[in-house]
Amino acid sequence: MMRIATLGPAGSNHEKATRAYLRFHGLPHAELSFFETYSEALELLRGGKIDFFTQVCAHPEVAITIEKFHREIFLVDSFIGPTRPMGVLTRSDVETPRSLGYMIATAGYFDQSRWSTITTEISNSAVAAGLLAGKYDSGFTTTDLADQYPGRFRIEEYIGEVDVCWLVYGRERVRKGEITAWRDAPVSRLFTRERAA
Repeated sequence: MMRIATLGPAGSNHEKATRAYLRFHGLPHAELSFFETYSEALELLRGGKIDFFTQVCAHPEVAITIEKFHREIFLVDSFIGPTRPMGVLTRSDVETPRSLGYMIATAGYFDQSRWSTITTEISNSAVAAGLLAGKYDSGFTTTDLADQYPGRFRIEEYIGEVDVCWLVYGRERVRKGEITAWRDAPVSRLFTRERAA
């Protein structure tokens, strides 16, 4: 059975995207596991404990993930997929929020200067757990948390779904020519329209 891993914990955008990727390739029964850091993912892949892992392109560790073992671990695929709807949630019992939790890869979506205390987390799921535990007043996470716990949170700023690129790593290089690309990719119709204009 194929073994693939992604950034945890369960319930993250990484899990959503990876499961969609597995369904797309007809691999719904592949073994999916989670890791806490990309250093851990690299070691799992190098050691043969997993066959592939995924990473969102916006993660601040993309460069080191690609570079650290560049002779052993390779980019083997990429795909575009939506995040879960995201935004800034604040605990309903807090009138003036002062503390904020967010995943560093989401920093560009909103202005963090409104909060005096900032905590960075490993994933949106970790931010949701922190909000539920009262670790901070506000958090940038998936907005479905407000639906799951009616009355506990208010949505301060709604971002919604965002299309992002996901990177897939493996132990065998797939690039054979100058580039590896899909000639019939959906973007080709945009290129055809531009050529016709």
